[in-house]
Amino acid sequence: MNTDIDAAWSFRRYQEILPRLPEATFPLGSHQAESLAELSDHCDAFVFDAFGVLNVGETTIPSAIQRVATLRDAGKQVRVLTNAASLPPSLAQNKFERLGYDFTANEIIPSRQALVENLKQRNFSGPCGCIAMAGAPLDDLPCDAVPFDAMNDDYAAIIFLSSADWDLDKNRVLTEWMRKHSVPFLIGNPDLVAPRKDDFSMEPGAYAHDIADASAGDPEFFGKPFGNAFEAAIASLPSDIPRDRMLMVGDTLHTDILGGAAAGLKTCLVTGHGVLRDLDHHACIEVSGIVPDFIVPTI
Repeated sequence: MNTDIDAAWSFRRYQEILPRLPEATFPLGSHQAESLAELSDHCDAFVFDAFGVLNVGETTIPSAIQRVATLRDAGKQVRVLTNAASLPPSLAQNKFERLGYDFTANEIIPSRQALVENLKQRNFSGPCGCIAMAGAPLDDLPCDAVPFDAMNDDYAAIIFLSSADWDLDKNRVLTEWMRKHSVPFLIGNPDLVAPRKDDFSMEPGAYAHDIADASAGDPEFFGKPFGNAFEAAIASLPSDIPRDRMLMVGDTLHTDILGGAAAGLKTCLVTGHGVLRDLDHHACIEVSGIVPDFIVPTI
C-alpha cells in the first residue's frame, strides 16, 4: 500500500486534472434518499459503477445483490459500466459471478470495450506495447499487442490496461520513453484510484496524468467520465428509454457523476462505500461544483 494515496489525495488530484475532463451541466441541488428503492419510479434504467457501489475489492456490498434483483423484478434495465480494463470483456462476467451477481455478458460494459472499438478503427501497423497484469490475455485487442519493454523503440502505440504490476519507478521509465517517442498513448482505465477494503490502489489514470503533466505524452482515455464509455452503455439499452430516465449510480464525483451528467443521464452518488466514504461529500460537491441529482448511502 502507498500510504500517501487516500481519499483526500484522490479528490485533490481529480481537482487538478479537472480541465482534462468533460464539461457538464448539473442540477442546483441533490435529493437525499435512503436507497435506490426511493428512486425506482424516476428511472427506467440503472447504470452501476462497480467498485464502491457493487463491491469493495473482492467483497460484495451488503444488500446490493438483492437491490439489483428487485430492480429487475420491477422491470428496470440494469447495466454495469466499469473502468476495469484488465481482462477481456468476455471474462468480465466471471468476476461478477464470483461476487454473487447474475449479470449477463451484455449487461456488463467495461472500458476495455470502448478501447477495443477504437483500436479497430486505428489499424496500427506495428506492435503495440501493452502495460497489463502479468499473464493477462491480450488476444482480444485488434492489434499486435505485446508486453511493454522500455528497450523496444518500435512500438506503434502504448496501451495502458492495468496498474496491478506498475509503480512510480516504472512510470518514470515510461515517462522518459514517451519523451523520446511520439506515439499514441491509450489508457484503458481513466480512474486515479480504486477503493479496496482498507486502502486505495493507484490506477492507470493516475500514472497517465503524471505523464501528461510532465509534457511527455498526450493520453487518450477510454472509460468514465469520457463519452466513449457512456455511449457504449446507452447503445446497449433499449432505444425507447430517454437519457433522462437513465440513472448513473457511482461513488466518484469526477468520473461517475461528471461523466453521467455530461452524457445527459441522471446521476446518483453513493457515499457509504467508495472513494468519498471518509470525506465530507457535501464539502466535496461544493468545492468541485459537481452536483449529483440524488445521494444515497448505499444502493
